[in-house]
Amino acid sequence: MKTQNIDWSYLFKHWIFSLLLGPVISQIIAFIPVFYPSQAIGLLEIFPVVFIVSLVFSIPTYIIYALVFDYISTKDLPILLSKTILNSIPIIGVFITTAFIGGTLWYFIAVSYSISSIIIGVIFNLNFQEEEENVQ
Repeated sequence: MKTQNIDWSYLFKHWIFSLLLGPVISQIIAFIPVFYPSQAIGLLEIFPVVFIVSLVFSIPTYIIYALVFDYISTKDLPILLSKTILNSIPIIGVFITTAFIGGTLWYFIAVSYSISSIIIGVIFNLNFQEEEENVQ
């Protein structure tokens, strides 16, 4: 019988590094003149607070991510499809969360964290390794 050895480190690396990269991406986007940098919040200026708040607000999304991650690990899907499905969850989650919170910059923040999630999802390797079990 074959089972999957789930590499949970991918989930945690994706989560933490997306939260770390999100404020950096927002700062880069703020310097693009089309996005009105004078109205953009400097998330890097209050980075520790932003990280903790982002961590708390992202917990429901990453619970769903973990459930889908566990389910996908049992299926024989191509890695590209698995990564696409898994990357879409934080993107949808961040848009729902920021829209729910509201404010004038919710779209700007959602785009920043979505770009961060895509970049991190591409960088890290997703490995579902099959193991042979000897049933006697």
